[in-house]
Amino acid sequence: MAKDVEILQRERILDSYLKVERWKIRHSAHNGGWIGPMLREFVERPNAVAVLPYDPVKEKILLIEQFRLPAYLSGLPGWQCEVIAGLNDKNENPEDIARREALEEANCALGELTLAYHYLLSPGMTTETIYSFVGRFDSSKWQGGVHGLEIEHEDIRAGLRDVTEIPQILATGHTGNGILILLLQWFMLNHARLRAEWR
Repeated sequence: MAKDVEILQRERILDSYLKVERWKIRHSAHNGGWIGPMLREFVERPNAVAVLPYDPVKEKILLIEQFRLPAYLSGLPGWQCEVIAGLNDKNENPEDIARREALEEANCALGELTLAYHYLLSPGMTTETIYSFVGRFDSSKWQGGVHGLEIEHEDIRAGLRDVTEIPQILATGHTGNGILILLLQWFMLNHARLRAEWR
């Protein structure tokens, strides 16, 4: 693709919790020639990892709830129903991050992991991609409660839901969280296979 994209200028315009870049580029056109030059700004972010814990014996999934300021400001519920997730800001193995985040956010030990999707969060806005997994776990030894790291101001409530509730969650019980919706839909399509393999 290098011959199809020409970078004319680049600068970091915000270097805080978010890293924002402004690039001047042009790119090849579908019908020949070039489009641009144009200015494009985007948030530079490391990859993220998301995981949905699933107990194939008890037929339970584990979901979390925590406050998200952008959701609140957009008019959606501030306390988001979510799957466990975290950033890969040290270039680690995504599976290692999934296991660590599950322990930090929900005190949940994961067994086997299955990759559902690796996708761009918002192709026009950020470089962040998400590795989303379903992870096997034993809910019979798990206790709910509030978890998270105090240093990261996390106040995360974790709880079990029955697999049969997923259609209702997707229809009316979600909070507009796209990562959750996509992973639950993938789970519904692959539930029978996972249950057979993991039982």
